[in-house]
Amino acid sequence: MRNALLVLPVLALLFPAGPARAQPPRTVTATVNTVQALSAGTANFRIQFVDASLTSSVDTALAALSNTGAAVTNLSGISVSISQGFVVTQYDFLVPVPLAQFAAARDRLIAIQRSLVNSNTQALGWSTSFTAGDEERTRALEQALPALLAQARAQAAVLAAAVGGKTGAVQSLTPDIIVSGLNVTLNLAVTFQLE
Repeated sequence: MRNALLVLPVLALLFPAGPARAQPPRTVTATVNTVQALSAGTANFRIQFVDASLTSSVDTALAALSNTGAAVTNLSGISVSISQGFVVTQYDFLVPVPLAQFAAARDRLIAIQRSLVNSNTQALGWSTSFTAGDEERTRALEQALPALLAQARAQAAVLAAAVGGKTGAVQSLTPDIIVSGLNVTLNLAVTFQLE
């Protein structure tokens, strides 16, 4: 009996009398996504100009790349090696170009490559990557958000009905923006109150 009297105060602390504690609101979350093509951004050209002439210099490289946007300010590296008895110098440039000018910049580089096909001392290589700044990401999200919210609400309504409820107010939005090449994948998790 004495032990039972000691247990009662402990139980009273664990389960106080009075109104029931507030339960967290019930919610339902739907995750939706869409892929959009970038309409703006930056094409980043990595240009490698290789020169095996004895008079090779940064000026020689810049002259060969004169209409590409390459400049001393975007020279990212110079490497010198010996290949089959020749001194070979490689000049690396990182040239950002607005996405709208990508095709023209690409065509200029192709023309330079073609002009160097028969050269014994010079060659050109290049690659491209694409980036979207915060402004482009925000614009893509703003354009897609109304349709994504409608899609999420429809999915959440199906889930809510499955448990005998309906969707209420939006509790939270969690966007995730992934840029890959010229595409932006927009993922949106929307949590609704369950009524």
